[in-house]
Amino acid sequence: MDLTRPVSELVVTAQAAETAGVDYLVLPDRTAAAPDGASPPTALIAAAFLAAHTDDIGIVVTAATSYHEPYSLARQIASLDHISAGRVGWFADSTTDPASDANHRREGHDPARNPLVRAREFVPLVRALWDSWEDGAFVHEKDTGRFVDADRIHVVDHVGEALAVRGPLNVIRPPQGQPVVFATADDVLADHADVLFSATPQEGHALMADASGGREEVAARLRHPHVLVRCGSQGELTAFLRDVLPLLRDGIRPAGTTLRARLGLAPAPNRFALTKDEELTSNAR
Repeated sequence: MDLTRPVSELVVTAQAAETAGVDYLVLPDRTAAAPDGASPPTALIAAAFLAAHTDDIGIVVTAATSYHEPYSLARQIASLDHISAGRVGWFADSTTDPASDANHRREGHDPARNPLVRAREFVPLVRALWDSWEDGAFVHEKDTGRFVDADRIHVVDHVGEALAVRGPLNVIRPPQGQPVVFATADDVLADHADVLFSATPQEGHALMADASGGREEVAARLRHPHVLVRCGSQGELTAFLRDVLPLLRDGIRPAGTTLRARLGLAPAPNRFALTKDEELTSNAR
């Protein structure tokens, strides 16, 4: 989705995509000026604005592991998931570029040095932080003055080669449990993602494609369970929503209100939560 257009146009575009039945929008992000001087607004901020002006469509924010801190990003995406009632995803990106590197150097940290080591730690750490509050941690016992169950709040205590975060997160667990994580199939982050983007059709992957040619031609190329379509202009997007998307959907509407449900992903269990059998064993001791 092109974020360089006026905000009012972004809202109109998002609402039109939602009405047409698009499952989610991907908001790009770049932490340096583009060669022509125009860069999109911060995807995390734009996502919050679009979430307040839409009801059903998923909103996926792009955030690079080299230019964000895991605690802050986990907190921001969890907050977005609360704001949107479970419609948020994260397009995790391990790539770097010299202009962005130059904006994020500081003593002891150079984004251009070993970015893949940082990336491999980053996504599992964010996922652990999302789980650091179990469901039901807020008990709200007014009579006793006990409002949280401390046993359901977990310190992550991660100390790795590139990152160190204690936790827990200061935002309760997101509505989806785990917001959907996207990555490209050839990225080092692929093993930690829920959805993979691929340039060629592969089982279990989402297909990346450009919208060009006539409606029947485009629809024939895009017949795939999950497709990420890139449109080069507002006119292309309008034509795709009007002419091509109806040929692909065949009247099928997604089930569920969260992005995870919309994509047919299973609910995300909390890694820290005891199973019923574990609880019984623990209580028996």
